[in-house]
Amino acid sequence: MLRSGLSWTRRRLRVAARRHGSLALVLALLPLAAGCFASKRVGYQDRPVGPDVAGPISAAEPVDLRVALGEQLAKQRITCTGPYRISSGLYDETILDLDAGDSTSAWCLQGRVMYANALQGGRLDWLVAEPRDPDHHMLWDGRSWRGALHVIVCPVDSASVTVLNVVDLEDYLAGVVPLEIGRGRPESERAAVEAQAIAARTYAFAKLDARRGRGFDLYADTRDQVYGGADVEDPVATAAVSATAGLILRHEGLPASTFFHANCGGHTVAKDAVWPVPPDPLLRGVRDTRPDGRPWCADGHGAQWREQWTWSDLESVLQRSLPAYMNYVENGSGKAWASDAFRPATAGADGRRPGQLRDLRVAETSPDGRVAVLEVVTTSGVYRVRGGRIRWVLRSGGGKFTLLRSTLFDLTVADGRTATATGRGHGHGLGLCQDGAVARARAGEQSRDILEHYYPGANLGPIVASDLP
Repeated sequence: MLRSGLSWTRRRLRVAARRHGSLALVLALLPLAAGCFASKRVGYQDRPVGPDVAGPISAAEPVDLRVALGEQLAKQRITCTGPYRISSGLYDETILDLDAGDSTSAWCLQGRVMYANALQGGRLDWLVAEPRDPDHHMLWDGRSWRGALHVIVCPVDSASVTVLNVVDLEDYLAGVVPLEIGRGRPESERAAVEAQAIAARTYAFAKLDARRGRGFDLYADTRDQVYGGADVEDPVATAAVSATAGLILRHEGLPASTFFHANCGGHTVAKDAVWPVPPDPLLRGVRDTRPDGRPWCADGHGAQWREQWTWSDLESVLQRSLPAYMNYVENGSGKAWASDAFRPATAGADGRRPGQLRDLRVAETSPDGRVAVLEVVTTSGVYRVRGGRIRWVLRSGGGKFTLLRSTLFDLTVADGRTATATGRGHGHGLGLCQDGAVARARAGEQSRDILEHYYPGANLGPIVASDLP
């Protein structure tokens, strides 16, 4: 349930301060905020943060998240399951009180949010729609959302809007955990669901203000965590979120990097083997097998798989994926891999024009058996694809173009006619293995045991005020 009585004025002014920085309009509201800009994002009773007040966040002090449900959108329609109000995000002024089912449209015009409904229309810096009773839900895009919906001018495209769900962290998790680890889990798997709740809470908490320039904290999809709102809530998942309320993992005093994935195939992977980043002692990769050597996740969905391409299908895939890889290593976050990413066949050959496929081979493997470097030989030259990006380059054919399930595979090339990858696992392989966690829970392990295995060296404890950005 959402907590009632939230100080919406303070919460919105904090959002305004983060979004607009020193904007004169926001600074002019400082007297109304009574010093709230200096406080942390802790809900009901904002309090100054320092060594003397650092302590566990209580149930009366929710942490709010700004979750992007959609970006760069045209006109949007919002309504509610009960009475709701439309207000200004900057001034906390109620503009309209509306009944259940009354719809409000919102869109962008000349850098402002326009709105209209059956009663009136106008323009705002940003629009806030929230139910009068927290037991009711806002409705957008055919789904129900706890908390409030904000419509803001999209910071990266001032001709469109972004729709945000401003929601309590615990309520957000109730709409994340069922989609990440699966709905309808039996009580015998409760420990795995609790472990997932803690990992997801830690991930979300670490993302507070991470995308300030875009006006929110998290995406509602696989760019962060899949979030489905109130419609996807599940009794076991909700109970697991409640049982672990406020608990996060820390490493060296900071919220830990709690990545997770579907199935590790028997061994998780080190972070620097997935991306060109420094080693992370918390995500160094661990063996995940039972005493008899069988992977804990062996019975999970995607534990074993096979992908086959015809040569023409594979060429079509690589015509799209190799230029994207070159852009990643030359202009994106993969620059550390750029030095040997492409060796031209002739002077002046362009890595963004792959040409015809000549060969495909595994050049390097990691100690746990994953493909570390994949070489793709074309008429343009030789591409050396590394780490997690192998899944992005060696995508499925037949028009699907989905990511390869994992980098834990053997590759067979048959006389330039077909290529076949036979592998294990599903996902990037970092952190918690969801199928492994479920099997460990069935075997009697508790959530703390599961977390200690997948995040060795992390400490479990409550959120404290000094953690907040």
